[in-house]
Amino acid sequence: MRPLLVYLIVVLILAVAFSIACTSDDGDDSAIPPPPDAAAIRDVDFAKLPDVQATLSRLSGAGALDAASVLYADLSGDRREEAVLPIASGGSAGNLAYLVYTPRPSGEGPALVLSRIADRTTAGGLRMEVVEGKLVETVGEYGLEDPLCCPSILRKTTFRWDGKQLQVEREEKLPNPGAQHKE
Repeated sequence: MRPLLVYLIVVLILAVAFSIACTSDDGDDSAIPPPPDAAAIRDVDFAKLPDVQATLSRLSGAGALDAASVLYADLSGDRREEAVLPIASGGSAGNLAYLVYTPRPSGEGPALVLSRIADRTTAGGLRMEVVEGKLVETVGEYGLEDPLCCPSILRKTTFRWDGKQLQVEREEKLPNPGAQHKE
């Protein structure tokens, strides 16, 4: 009887251990508190950063940092916010550029991880949003017969974190639902 009891106890312990080890992780780490410096990037005076000044200079005064529209989100998966800084035209051209900064672990200020400037083939400026933890850029592209108001194509570019910076994950071109089509 004793060996049977020991055998059952060992089987029960192994079953419990196996059950715990095989419990699926649904990726929900909401129970883990964010690091104490998770929102530290919000304290940065971005207007003073050399990369921001260089981008403004490159745009020859046509744009300005739109501090009220900065997006903050964890794009790197480290539970610390990155900052997406729009450089706005102040008019109908929309955002002329944007810069993305991530905090450095050493605390020596933020690091530039992505810089984008609109080119002459785009319409309506650069629009940025965060979707499921990834940065998505949307920009209009003119077709040959498109009126100046309404590009017929929207180019969506999704970026992923590669461990050091943001890289293009995918790019897709979609019909612009707001375009005026010729009859």
